[in-house]
Amino acid sequence: MPDGSRQEEKNWAARPFDAQRVERLIQQTAPLGPRLSPLLAQLFLGRGITDPKDVAAALSAPNLSTGLRPPEQLPGCVEAAEKILAAIRAEKRIAVYGDYDVDGMTATAILVEAITLAGGSAKYYVPNRLDEGYGLNCDALDRLSHEGIGMVITVDCGISSLKEALHARQIGLDLVITDHHTILTDPETGKQILPDAAAITHPRLLLDGVPPYPFPELCGAVVAFKLAWALERAAEGTSRVSAEKRRFLIKAVGLAALGTVADVVPLWDENRTLVRFALEKSFGAVFPSESSDAAESYVPIGLCALVAESGIASRARKKITSEDIGFSIAPRLNAAGREVLCESSPKDEIDEQNWKAAKALLEHPDRLAAAGQMGLASLGVELLVTQSAERAGELAHFINNLNESRQKLERKIMHEALEQIKASWQDAPAFVLASAFWHPGVIGIVAGRLAEQFNRPTVMISLQNRDPGTGSGRGIPDSDFNLYNAFEACKEHLTRFGGHAAAAGLGIRSDKIDAFRSAFCDYVAEHYHDTGSKTLLRVDGEFPLSAFTNKTLAEIDALAPFGADNTRPVFVSYGVTLSAPARRVGGKNRKPSGSTSAGNAPDTAAGAKNTESTDTLGRTFQAKFRQWRDERRAVAFGRGDWVDEMNALYAANAAAAFDIAFQVVYNDYFGQVELRLLDWRTSTSTTPEASYVR
Repeated sequence: MPDGSRQEEKNWAARPFDAQRVERLIQQTAPLGPRLSPLLAQLFLGRGITDPKDVAAALSAPNLSTGLRPPEQLPGCVEAAEKILAAIRAEKRIAVYGDYDVDGMTATAILVEAITLAGGSAKYYVPNRLDEGYGLNCDALDRLSHEGIGMVITVDCGISSLKEALHARQIGLDLVITDHHTILTDPETGKQILPDAAAITHPRLLLDGVPPYPFPELCGAVVAFKLAWALERAAEGTSRVSAEKRRFLIKAVGLAALGTVADVVPLWDENRTLVRFALEKSFGAVFPSESSDAAESYVPIGLCALVAESGIASRARKKITSEDIGFSIAPRLNAAGREVLCESSPKDEIDEQNWKAAKALLEHPDRLAAAGQMGLASLGVELLVTQSAERAGELAHFINNLNESRQKLERKIMHEALEQIKASWQDAPAFVLASAFWHPGVIGIVAGRLAEQFNRPTVMISLQNRDPGTGSGRGIPDSDFNLYNAFEACKEHLTRFGGHAAAAGLGIRSDKIDAFRSAFCDYVAEHYHDTGSKTLLRVDGEFPLSAFTNKTLAEIDALAPFGADNTRPVFVSYGVTLSAPARRVGGKNRKPSGSTSAGNAPDTAAGAKNTESTDTLGRTFQAKFRQWRDERRAVAFGRGDWVDEMNALYAANAAAAFDIAFQVVYNDYFGQVELRLLDWRTSTSTTPEASYVR
């Protein structure tokens, strides 16, 4: 690599730095709160936050009264609450029809408890990912009707279920739809096409005489939270609710925050308020040694059990972060929803033990679950609603083990997908990959990794024991490419599709895959222009290693919670050297030295990069970098391959210099600031050419 380039290095795009704008923002915000440091001012400007009032609001303590819009502003929310309250007073049995991801699980848990608290009788139903797929289906509606259910409330699904909504009406079910996914529109008139339901609430719903919702980027769990809020108000007959209902709503904020982070919606506006409040209040009592009785009531006991199983509770700082949710808690819950184990799935000895445990748990479901459910996702909901500490412990232990099965499947599918690309599709503008041996619950994770690695839209199709097959697609991070629009343009080849701009799903017959691949690649070639097949890495600033101290990290964390559209800042240091050869570390039995306040090891959930605490041996890069007299430890999860690359350069020249791009995190075990390495390249000079911002 004499030219300083590496095959997989990213395109580093530095956010503009303007010293005068930085100083101006510091002066303008001074009367509104603590004085900003130049670093923090630059971070705000780089994120497009230039109004001093917005800066002050972002740094102030979260306030639900001022930071959340009332449910009356959410289109259809009050009407839906009134329909549900009428059903409760008519003593109708109600089923909450959920989804098998974390957003759907948390939304289901919120509404089940809200209905119960309002005096109703509610069960929950979560479709089996393998047998039923996403969303409403007529067979499930028939079963619920036969059980005596009179009202079905969807969460995180239903907005495109035109046929199923009509069927519900025909069999006498009242249907209330709560969702946040893309609403169908008439291509000629542009008008929304809505299901025939008793009530619909959705942040993008357009109603005559009702202003559009100001911040439509809500996940399904937040829509459910708003509906629960409206329902408890309606049940009380006043905007102020009882102390019991208030405690429930604060707990519901925590569940909604879990869904928000897991579903990768932007962490600004209401979402930021909600997640910040949850991290500081609702989740502040997750660790038993620091909990008061009042605080514990805000956290589901099942969530506490899952946190204990995840290993987060062993950290010295004992503080839950948004990255803990996205990188450790959510992937475990999602593992249940992915149905990675079933009766017919191939299993090793550990998988067999897990499947026996699953069957034992499913034979004795929570009393709130609908009869006949055999989907593992229902166990995820049960974990969030159970009142039994013993049951919570059993469920949390099983779900944690199930996550390891998911990781094994993911690695196998990733390897096979890369082989397909290498053999046939390296030059394609997008990837459409298919196999009869891929598990449909894991393909979305792999699609996200491939899309990020190759900077190309990726669709993975599972034909495992089914035709039509199930597909999961991911778009390109930091691009305006709309995956949903691409699917819509190719819908003649699909049996179904739905989702978002960045992540979407589809159904397709095996004999249509080639035609779909051709149409999809043509659409991508016309509507998306990549950057030389390199992922874009946005850099917030150029700083020497000496700049990254505990004080600096505290300033960076003022921007938290980090997540979609508010990522942890990325920095660059030029001309660093290795203090010693880099090492491979990792493995599920490793000591907690790899644990940081910002997560553990890489994974992908819901199209985003996530982390796990059970990395496999040797997959993590670890090194110490030196610059002048300063030294910092760095890790890169899942990048053990970097060790050989970097050590070859070090062996040839111990003074070999590198430019590194990284995030700054806190290592709880060592009690020090460290770098999470994101990319690196060989320096053209041992003397940094950057003019560091200090």
